[in-house]
Amino acid sequence: MFHAMSLRTKLLIVFVVLALIPLFIAGRRMIDITRNELRSTINNELLLVADQIAAEIDAVYEETWRAPLELMRSAVDNPNLGPAEKVSLLTSATSEIPDLVAVQLTVEGISPPALALKEPFELSMRSNGLDPTETIVIEPDRVTDLAVRGVERIPSLQTIEALDTKLMTMIIPLDRPIAGRRATLAARFQLPRFRERIVNHPFRETASIRLIDSDGRTVFEQDSTLFSASETVRAAVRQISENGARIAEVSPYVNRNGRQILGAFAPSLHFDWAVVVEMEADKAYEAVNQLEANLLMWLIVGGGVAVIGGIFFTITLTHPLRRLTGAARNLAGGDLTTRVAESKRRDEIGQLASTFNAMVRDLNRYIEDLTETTREKERVESELKLAHDIQQSFLIKNFPDDPDLEFYGVCYPAREVGGDYYDYIQLDDQHYGFVIGDVSGKGPGAALFMAVGRTLFRLLATVEKSPDVVLSEFNNWLCRLDNGANLFITVFYGVLNRETGRMRYSTAGHNMPLLGHRKNGLYTFEALPRLKTMVAGMLEDIPLGSDETTLVPGDVFVLYTDGLTEAENEKEEEYGEKRLRNLLGETARQTAEKCTEAVIREIKDYQIGRPQFDDMTMFTIRYQPEG
Repeated sequence: MFHAMSLRTKLLIVFVVLALIPLFIAGRRMIDITRNELRSTINNELLLVADQIAAEIDAVYEETWRAPLELMRSAVDNPNLGPAEKVSLLTSATSEIPDLVAVQLTVEGISPPALALKEPFELSMRSNGLDPTETIVIEPDRVTDLAVRGVERIPSLQTIEALDTKLMTMIIPLDRPIAGRRATLAARFQLPRFRERIVNHPFRETASIRLIDSDGRTVFEQDSTLFSASETVRAAVRQISENGARIAEVSPYVNRNGRQILGAFAPSLHFDWAVVVEMEADKAYEAVNQLEANLLMWLIVGGGVAVIGGIFFTITLTHPLRRLTGAARNLAGGDLTTRVAESKRRDEIGQLASTFNAMVRDLNRYIEDLTETTREKERVESELKLAHDIQQSFLIKNFPDDPDLEFYGVCYPAREVGGDYYDYIQLDDQHYGFVIGDVSGKGPGAALFMAVGRTLFRLLATVEKSPDVVLSEFNNWLCRLDNGANLFITVFYGVLNRETGRMRYSTAGHNMPLLGHRKNGLYTFEALPRLKTMVAGMLEDIPLGSDETTLVPGDVFVLYTDGLTEAENEKEEEYGEKRLRNLLGETARQTAEKCTEAVIREIKDYQIGRPQFDDMTMFTIRYQPEG
């Protein structure tokens, strides 16, 4: 039947179909895009609300609670105050700090502990028949044990049902003993402002907001309802329980009733809590449903316009257009030799045919160029992959099992290959040499310069133990090589006596490593003192300073390149040495491998949204001699 139709009828049918199908697809695509954009907007809003409330909770903890308590501790630590004056000071401070209802001063071996209560809270307890001492005093031995173990906050909340309130407890060890004994403050806080912030939040008109703990139970409900059916709650509990990086996330799911739920959560940085915000998808998509109805109407109107336009164009088109259509089909099928004979005509059909023929010629040329370009790109990528594998083979992967030293290193180049490297050299039974270097620039040139420098340095280090002499000879040899690319390298080199802990070191323009000492179970990191120095490979016979330090058992020594401290976030703020030192203080108690990987992971998270600008290299040495 279709074959019996006239050309005009066939073209009309084709035109209408080709017009309506893209219109329909475009309409559906617009609805899908709108739905996705709306979902993204709602998810962002849910995430923003959850993150905002979690941030407010953390801000109250840091600014309203923790900071005043630090001032209180400093005041109580005043050696000029007697016991009675210290208790009076606690009573006065308790009345001034918001949400603080009681402070317990526990002195090891002395019972009962001193208790300072906020007057309204004490009156409320007594009016409900509660004895403050029996109700909220914590066992002195428990307080002392928590302080010794460095526990800052008791995870569980104390519920006082008669007052419809819950108390959170913070443990603050005093720096100075009282009567020669260890003393500790236990501060008790009410949480009404957290509950009011959630209950009165304007977003609750369209969504549910809950504060849940690490068991998935609501914090402020009397029955501590367990929300095991909520995927968002389960995702929040998993993140809290893993004790890893706490990041706000979106967690949509379908509930048991088959309804789609949009959810988000934001964990608190200081509590094992998370703010969970959820909304039914039907409420969020009401605007999309209206848009679908409007688009259906416009599809009908568009279809009518397409039919009228099709009739008009099929009347004006003639037989030569069929040949052009056939040539187009041949081209779509991959026949790049097709041509249109009507190219000699002087009307619009002839112009269209000439343009078509020119397009085919250009397409042939483009495909040939693209094929050659693709082949060349694959070759370059293959060579860069090989260069990457070779360069990685230079770096240490299997670290020796040494009872006195534990070390671990990683290098992540900014491109396929880079100019950073780290190494260790066992000079004899007692001495180890540790080196880290950073070549200027990035890419294959820097990688090749690094490979030459690494080989040269190993040769020099095996015949000379003095770090400054090794670096001086290293610099002179690099200058004599005359690399012609104006490349230079910064290097730090240290030689450690594993028996005495004495380490001599020198540097050629490299940033000074960080040395961490352990005190009271906590690590504090500081950079080694700066030396007279200059980068290697620029000028011969440059004066290089040297110094020495002594490591004690438990010390952690960290060599790194500036790719760590100069990593930037989306605000173009550098990570900086201060953040690095603080992060090492938190992770140094782990093994050298876990400490290193934790630092690299944190810095990569910091620069999410920004490309890695420079090579990142870190080499960690833990000094732990036997005996």
